[in-house]
Amino acid sequence: MTDLLLLGIDAGGSSCRARLALADGRVLGEGRGGPASARLGVAPAFDAMMEAVRGAWGQAGLGPPVFSRVVAAAGVAGFRREGAAEAFAGRPHPFADLAFTDDGTIACLGAHGGAEGGVVVVGTGSIAVGLLHGQPLRFGGYGLPASDEGSGARLGQAAMAFAFEVVDGRRLRGSLAAAILERFADSTPAMTGWMERASPADYAGLAPLVLAAAPQDEDAAALLMEAGRGIGGLVDALAGAGCRRIALLGGLAEPLRPFLPAASMARLAPALGDALDGALGLAKARLAEISGARRNA
Repeated sequence: MTDLLLLGIDAGGSSCRARLALADGRVLGEGRGGPASARLGVAPAFDAMMEAVRGAWGQAGLGPPVFSRVVAAAGVAGFRREGAAEAFAGRPHPFADLAFTDDGTIACLGAHGGAEGGVVVVGTGSIAVGLLHGQPLRFGGYGLPASDEGSGARLGQAAMAFAFEVVDGRRLRGSLAAAILERFADSTPAMTGWMERASPADYAGLAPLVLAAAPQDEDAAALLMEAGRGIGGLVDALAGAGCRRIALLGGLAEPLRPFLPAASMARLAPALGDALDGALGLAKARLAEISGARRNA
């Protein structure tokens, strides 16, 4: 079993990352793929995961892929949706072993070095998860349109709502509205048509426009302050549940950090590692289980 490799996968709503390592944890390579949320369905999510895995293998320079050498663990966005766990477990894969959990769990494990604590993950979506006295905690993360407060998707939705008010003449056209309307060639039908088929990742794609406009546009800054309050509420929920160490993670964590309420900011601690570290930790634990079972067979 000593020649087996570890693989950690972070299958997010905007992109997928994979990290390949030796059994002792030394990293060999990393790769990236497209969106891999369970909301997209098992087939496209798995395709994005394999794209990232092939990239990690290629960067490692190990020659043609031999995935049968790999013990893998994947944290998948939307994994707690009804039927998702069963669907992913039933998907054929080329690895020696592949364990699934949600992306929040691997983020939490990575942030606290495998110890207990909490994390708020802010990217396309948002969620607060924690481990306390061996029990999982969860707040939010139920998806659009009613949850994922402070996320890129909710921020994009708010930006579109603001743009429509500008179209109606109810709000003044500043740099944020100009950027959004320019994207749709100032066509209201184009905007409404886009919304009919827009995914959470599509809405999150508007978040950079809000961030870019905020220094000179008070309406954009107000949207970011509202997002910060949403994230702060998730931080406060973990603290209220008893988490003493809380980290803020995700692609929008740093851009939105300045907009969190001061009391929520004071509760945050630096992350000790990332979600891929958490996934590799699960893969390592799974390798130990497999090794133990074979020794006792």
